[in-house]
Amino acid sequence: MKRILFSAGEASADIHAANLIKAIAALTTEKIEFTGLGGDAMINTGLFTPEFYNRDFAVFGLMEVLGQIPKIYSALRYFKKMTDLGSYDAAVLLDYPGFNMALAKYLKKKNIPVIYYICPQVWAWKSGRAHKLDNYTSEMLTIFPFEKDFYSSLGINVKYVGHPLLDEIRTFKPKVEIKKKEGQKIVAVLPGSRLKELDYILPTIEKTCAIIHKELNGNVRFLVPVAPTLRKKDIEDRMSQVGKDLLEITDLTSYDIYSVADHVLLASGTATVEAALFEVPMTIVYKVSAFSAFLFKKFIRYNKPIGMVNLLLGKMVFSEFFQNDAVPAKIAKDVLNSLTDKKRHSELKAELAKIKSLLSIGESPSVVAAKEIIKHL
Repeated sequence: MKRILFSAGEASADIHAANLIKAIAALTTEKIEFTGLGGDAMINTGLFTPEFYNRDFAVFGLMEVLGQIPKIYSALRYFKKMTDLGSYDAAVLLDYPGFNMALAKYLKKKNIPVIYYICPQVWAWKSGRAHKLDNYTSEMLTIFPFEKDFYSSLGINVKYVGHPLLDEIRTFKPKVEIKKKEGQKIVAVLPGSRLKELDYILPTIEKTCAIIHKELNGNVRFLVPVAPTLRKKDIEDRMSQVGKDLLEITDLTSYDIYSVADHVLLASGTATVEAALFEVPMTIVYKVSAFSAFLFKKFIRYNKPIGMVNLLLGKMVFSEFFQNDAVPAKIAKDVLNSLTDKKRHSELKAELAKIKSLLSIGESPSVVAAKEIIKHL
């Protein structure tokens, strides 16, 4: 029996890893055990046995990582020990570079095949990090078309497999019908998937929603799905009275809400691509600690756009409000332009209609990735 180590430290990676695990299991008759770092989606496949739970590793911001170092190193030491004991036949690593690149380096040294699926965004860093990634892995599978061009420009071979969100959205069916009054607008609100994101972003979003609510004379609903890495209470505990009065925390999934939303107000990240595939116009907000912002601008190629949807389109289509620029009045104005100007709203939706074809290769991304991974077993 083969044993594959998976490392998926983020909420979005958990979902993609779950689809990948199911695809691998469906494509081979050999008995395979899947284990490692993951979350609910991976566990719910019935095929994955967690050694660490990703909710305990959801860190945010360069500075905030420091507080999690003991926990991260404990997990890293565990995986190294298990590698030395011959526990893994291959490893599949998803994003989460601070942890996974260190793990990849050790695994490669021990001659364990390492497949990096959903590569870190090294194109935003110095190119030297891309070469390190190449040295530490057996194969890299990218999910954005421009990533393949970036690596090729450095003489690094990668395989573009398409974006795994396409698998998720293709099979999506709304759980319930969300009703709204005539003329009422629905704004999906996603303030992040980590506790620290909520701490920094939620207060700004609350004030923004208050302005929008006033301008639309109350004829708007703000629906908040709970990210898999969070609990409803995590959001409630961080809400001011303004937020409690306006924001509706719901058990519905983000997809349920996207399917009826007129606009999305969200933190930068995977959610921007999800909203784009539902063709919902968006406003992107991102805030971190002052020190993290300093490090971000110092070590990362900070040039707008930074939102993935804008990067895919190759131009600034959807407004991005980062750090000091994230002023509630400015953010609200952008959301209201989309909600009240039909021409503007239609133009934004026309741009979003291009995203699906940009991310598709005509075959299930999870199946394409699974076929590549099986070659290494």
